[in-house]
Amino acid sequence: MIDERPDPDEILKSVQKEEKRQARGKLRIFFGMCAGVGKTYAMLLAAREQARAGVKVAAGVVETHGRPETERLLEGLRVIPKKLVEYKNSSFGELDIERVLVERPSLVLVDELAHTNAPGSRHAKRHQDVEEILDAGIDVYSTMNVQHLDSRADSVRKITGVLVRETVPDTVLELADQIEIIDLPPRDLLRRLKEGKVYLGEKAELAATNFFKEENLMALREMALRFTAEKVDDELRGQMTVKRILGPWNTNERLLVAVSQSPHSPSLIRAARRMAFRLGAPWIALYVDDGAALDEDDKKRLHENLELAKELGAELVTTRDMGIAEAVNRVSLERNVTQIILGRPDRGFLRDFLARGTILDRLIRQSSDIDVHVIRRSGKKKYTAPRLTLPPAKARPSDYARVAGVLVGVALACAFLRPFIGYRAVGYAFMAAVLLLSTVSTMGPVLFAAAFSALTWDYFFVPPLYELRVSSPEDLMMIAAYFLVAAVAGALTTRIRSQDADLRLRERHAKVLYELGKSFSEAKDAEKIASVACACVEGLFAVKAALLMADPEGKLSRTPAGAGAGARAADEKDFAVAFWSFSNNKKAGWNTDTLQSARCMALPLCGKAQPVGVLLLYPESRTPFPLEEENLLDTIASQLAMALERELLDARAKAARMLEESERLHQTLLDSVSHELRTPITNIIGHATALQDPGVADNPMIRLTVSEELIDSAERLNRIVGNLLDMSRLSGGILTLKKDMFDANELVTSTVRSLSRPLRFHKLYLRLHPGELYCEGDRRLLADAVSNVVLNAAYYSPAETAIEITTRPEDGNVFVSVADEGRGIPEEALEKIFEKFYRVPGTPPGGTGLGLSIVKNIVEAHKGTVAVRNRPGGGAVFTLTLPLATPHPGA
Repeated sequence: MIDERPDPDEILKSVQKEEKRQARGKLRIFFGMCAGVGKTYAMLLAAREQARAGVKVAAGVVETHGRPETERLLEGLRVIPKKLVEYKNSSFGELDIERVLVERPSLVLVDELAHTNAPGSRHAKRHQDVEEILDAGIDVYSTMNVQHLDSRADSVRKITGVLVRETVPDTVLELADQIEIIDLPPRDLLRRLKEGKVYLGEKAELAATNFFKEENLMALREMALRFTAEKVDDELRGQMTVKRILGPWNTNERLLVAVSQSPHSPSLIRAARRMAFRLGAPWIALYVDDGAALDEDDKKRLHENLELAKELGAELVTTRDMGIAEAVNRVSLERNVTQIILGRPDRGFLRDFLARGTILDRLIRQSSDIDVHVIRRSGKKKYTAPRLTLPPAKARPSDYARVAGVLVGVALACAFLRPFIGYRAVGYAFMAAVLLLSTVSTMGPVLFAAAFSALTWDYFFVPPLYELRVSSPEDLMMIAAYFLVAAVAGALTTRIRSQDADLRLRERHAKVLYELGKSFSEAKDAEKIASVACACVEGLFAVKAALLMADPEGKLSRTPAGAGAGARAADEKDFAVAFWSFSNNKKAGWNTDTLQSARCMALPLCGKAQPVGVLLLYPESRTPFPLEEENLLDTIASQLAMALERELLDARAKAARMLEESERLHQTLLDSVSHELRTPITNIIGHATALQDPGVADNPMIRLTVSEELIDSAERLNRIVGNLLDMSRLSGGILTLKKDMFDANELVTSTVRSLSRPLRFHKLYLRLHPGELYCEGDRRLLADAVSNVVLNAAYYSPAETAIEITTRPEDGNVFVSVADEGRGIPEEALEKIFEKFYRVPGTPPGGTGLGLSIVKNIVEAHKGTVAVRNRPGGGAVFTLTLPLATPHPGA
């Protein structure tokens, strides 16, 4: 039974793609086979229709090429002046992207999408300008010819013989919401060319005899129509996959193309891109580092090839392996690749014989379950002569001196032994020395050892002596054997050392990432994470680093986070680069295609949900990072982003918990206070009303009783309001301690004196220490704390029972204890008694549950403690502990 349910993964991809599309501006491309078919004219017609419909249209760049009919269509449209860029004493007019983003038209016209901007512009290519405009939510109309499509550039060169240097990655056209084909039959285009409607003067004649041949135009037209059909087919296939409509294609394909520093790699990459697009399949660009030395040209070409693959949408994978075929097969199996794309390898008889076939032969033998496509090379096939490629010889002068010293020692020893063993045995002794030296030396010293041994043996030991002449074939073979042994053994040793160096490098990178992850997890805050990250990056790379983080509102901070050696202030230019990178989530600055003249590189740090900052790198030299270092840097940036996002999420979670607690506190406060305030206010109103009664007012005894109850209610109301104010200040962290020196005995005495009315129904015993007990703190707040504890004892113990207050010094502290003869506190409530709004179950109604919580906060603000315990005979004892202070002289 066929499962016709929609694929959840494909639905998710479709939804995510649609969300991205909705957040961006809409891109409409007017696509044609070549210049002169009317793309700009059609774009302006469509723009005028939008303007008539009320859309705010602006022309960013429109190239009319002096055509009157095209220039007339520009009339009435807002034209944004071009920005002049100075380069080599010349001025170039380019799209003013800054003004476009400031004016924010609904639709902007940007002609010639494949244009290369003048050096010093914001972006290297115009299509990058368009991408930024789209990211800002502005719609764009643009034009483009098929020969500028990156994946078709090789085919265009083969057809027309013209090398197209200005190209646009295919991924840019994938962003297009609409591609409108502007078609014109080749004969009509040639007629327009003759009429001077495409090019003028000599340029038109030159075009007619070269590029604008009818057969060329027919091929380009077919290519443009085919690409448009493929685009439509890709959109249809996406819909069919999401809706689970059965089709003949295989949606599980995955392609891999092998990339190297070869000048033929761009053709392979473009071919892989075309195949992946037709199949609707993901594809991987694999580079295998086999340890071969690359010169600067090779490194530059390799970097360009990998960047091309990245621009065309490939997933880049790099690996180290001495066997390229083995590495390709291994990665293919690991990544579930179904098709491999290779270039046709050169044939070398000796090399292929020693390696048991070409890379293609070995790969086909190993990957029997994977399809292998071989892409032909353009141009004439080249045959390479058999040659042995040796690793580079890198050694210090001391290495050569050590080898020479060993061989001189061997020569001296053999000089004594020659009469007994003969000169041929001496030759074997030198060969053994060369073989042993090859295990501990690099290629250069080993080849030097072979040459030194051959010359020494021939000059000092082979007859005739003291002449550089070899007459015997056996002796010639011995000399040749020196170099053969040296080359083979040296190459093997170099390979082993290279593999060992690779292992050490991988181990070092793994250790760095492990230590970095461990440090991030142990860091207490984002500042510490930033400091650790900057120190790590500066230690690994020849750069200075600074980290700009996003604030809680999502805006990029100008102040570098962390106080490490790399923390440096970002000037206006650096911040502009960082802000662009942060806003667009792309690399910018040095060694990138955006703001290349900047002195720093900006790496965006984007978490799963949002960007969290930018890492700025200030290189000590302008040399680009090697590929493995760039990969390591990207990994570090990814880890850093996750660590910072974790801290950001933790901060938000804490803020949410505080808000929740505040809301709960607010609600509890309203519920409690509304009841507690109502009681004394009702009493005050009742007693005040009673005093208005002449019968009550004229009776002294009744009037005195009502007045005392009125005062009690007012004092109770005052205590409630005071507790609420204190708790508000304590919870908000705005309470400021006004410290002075005071005697704890005097504090207790004055506090008890102020509570004479609430305590009039209890027996009060003061057991104060006979000496002075000085404390330093806010006297008023501590008096409130003692007052709350004493009132708590009075309120929760029966009338006529005793309340005992004692003071004593011990271990550098002052202890103030308040003991009552009430019911005591249940064991399960002892740990909760100081929480806000907590009231012991079963206690009489009344009270806000804030008094003891205020006591705890006040005492702890003075670096003291508060504790409670039950008395053996009944009741509870509250003990306040405060640091004992030494009085100031004259106090």
